[in-house]
Amino acid sequence: MQDHALLASPPGQRQAVLAQQPGVQGHGRLRLDDQQLHLVSWRRNAGTPFTVVVSQDLPRLLAEHRANSRRAWGLLALLTAITLLATLALARVLGRQHHLFQALSVADAKNQSLIEQLEQEKIRALELAGSDHLTGLHNRRMFNELVASHLALARRSPKHYALLYLDLDRFKQINDSLGHHVGDLLLQAVAQRLRSLVRGSDIIGRMGGDEFAVLVTAMEQLADMDQLASKLVAQLSQPYVGLDGHSLQLSPSIGIAFFPRDGHDVATLCQHADMAMYASKRAGRGRATYYDTQLNPADDRGWQLERELAQAIAGEQLVLHFQPKVRLEDCRIEGFEALVRWQHPAFGLIYPGEFIALAEKNGLIAELGDWVIRACCQQAAAWRQQGLDTVPIAVNVSALQLRDTAFPTRMATYLQQYGVRASDLELEITESCLVEPVDLAVRVLNQLEGMGMRIGLDDFGTGFSSLSQIRHLPIDTIKLDRSFVDDIRSSPEAGVLVTSIITLAHNLKMRVVAEGVELRDQLVYLKTAGCDAAQGYILSRPVPAQETQRLLRQGILEPA
Repeated sequence: MQDHALLASPPGQRQAVLAQQPGVQGHGRLRLDDQQLHLVSWRRNAGTPFTVVVSQDLPRLLAEHRANSRRAWGLLALLTAITLLATLALARVLGRQHHLFQALSVADAKNQSLIEQLEQEKIRALELAGSDHLTGLHNRRMFNELVASHLALARRSPKHYALLYLDLDRFKQINDSLGHHVGDLLLQAVAQRLRSLVRGSDIIGRMGGDEFAVLVTAMEQLADMDQLASKLVAQLSQPYVGLDGHSLQLSPSIGIAFFPRDGHDVATLCQHADMAMYASKRAGRGRATYYDTQLNPADDRGWQLERELAQAIAGEQLVLHFQPKVRLEDCRIEGFEALVRWQHPAFGLIYPGEFIALAEKNGLIAELGDWVIRACCQQAAAWRQQGLDTVPIAVNVSALQLRDTAFPTRMATYLQQYGVRASDLELEITESCLVEPVDLAVRVLNQLEGMGMRIGLDDFGTGFSSLSQIRHLPIDTIKLDRSFVDDIRSSPEAGVLVTSIITLAHNLKMRVVAEGVELRDQLVYLKTAGCDAAQGYILSRPVPAQETQRLLRQGILEPA
């Protein structure tokens, strides 16, 4: 009977056809009805053609087989159904792979070769999707999927498997000093070199930021890992040339965990390899370290914070403190700067210097920045509901947010959601946001200014920018870095420089705010030089949200 005739048959006749088919040996070809999720046909590649048609859904088919497992056609239907389940899991529900392997684990030992065939097919299908857009390597999600699939094979193999975590030492300094464009070129070069150093059967992934992972498959002996680890450290530490005119050198810190000795699943192996990687960094960087049970994550505060930051952002562990900005003309509070803190359940209040770099490294900085913006909108709305005279809240914006063309749209959504005005926020950028080609950042800044937001340049004087370079940007305010303020008392040249910056900024219609003011004579000098506003401990430390109500009612803030 031909396939089209069987497909036209009523379901009952399909059952009759199924029952009449003889048992068949050999490999086959699947055809399925993707709309109804029913098995449609199985045709042998060689010999006498045959067709099996099943109109039942898969759960019912499996139940019938369990009720009468000795029937040959039932066994064939079961194996075909397992194949279909694998195909659907690959094509539609990559996140549910473990259900397939739970079903396969209870299959009859006689079907071992079919199970292994299905697992290999699953691995090949997984490799078709999930690439990191920058390096072309597997992204974190796909890498974990592939590792899980390979571990299913490794459980029945006498050979050894190892998971490596690699972090590029001091990559952030290169990225900050030379710009994200050069940093991206460096990551691409590292990925290309990494591909050349491992076998085609090994799996490579970019886990985020400057962190990579490798699953080394089917080693004959554990000692083989020593040679590979030494080669990776040596070769990845060689100079990278031709990076937009730069020649750069950096080293990897590597952590290694073996399967099954150091973990039986992906999550455990990743955790242990990550712990070993941090041990490499503590030992001096540029080396490889094997996981050991003596590596206690509770003893490594940095490791624990990095692993928990995403949960902290989503789980209401972050809080805002607010430092007043005071107008020097009359000591009136003219705004606040929002400063994020992490209220950690074990470590207490953690300051941003300890976790901002972790957020940048793990690709969480935009998510963290958006959380801060939403919290500031919520605070501005609360002040208005309490009948207080609101003042702008300054929010730090990352380079990643400025490269996101959807950022202005999200800002508009937040303003509407909380019922606040664009003028209730002031966005502060740093000079590092403008290192790489600035066209996109300028377009985003112009959109934000067009919405009514003020733009400030934070930490002015610590980077490459000059007033002549930023005069074409939509910047309303520059903030003098605290290093200028500190030097006012000890260096006459610093005082002259501060006065010149203030004068030039005013000529460009920009306001000047000095940060880090801690002494009265600094405050006096800044006021005499014409500085518009100041913030620092002599005026007020950052305070919790509830304290801002008192400060706003007070209005005036005299120096201590």
